[in-house]
Amino acid sequence: MECFEELKDSIGDLLINSQKSCCESKQIFCESSSNLSGGAIAGIVIGSIVGVGIIVALIVVILLKNKSFRNQSKKLESDSQIQMK
Repeated sequence: MECFEELKDSIGDLLINSQKSCCESKQIFCESSSNLSGGAIAGIVIGSIVGVGIIVALIVVILLKNKSFRNQSKKLESDSQIQMK
């Protein structure tokens, strides 16, 4: 178990050091702030909420149709049993 901890620590150190060297050599853009505007973030949030709402509505419609189908089939089954007697 101790071996895994040492390996994890050495990999973590390697990643941190490589990121620092990339930032220092300016090979990559290492800024932690977001380039998205407030409007873009709001659009993403609103779109996500609408998307989740559509998915929930579809699930509700499917469940209601499935429930009504079951009720119809039970009614037809009970009607056919009454006619057979």
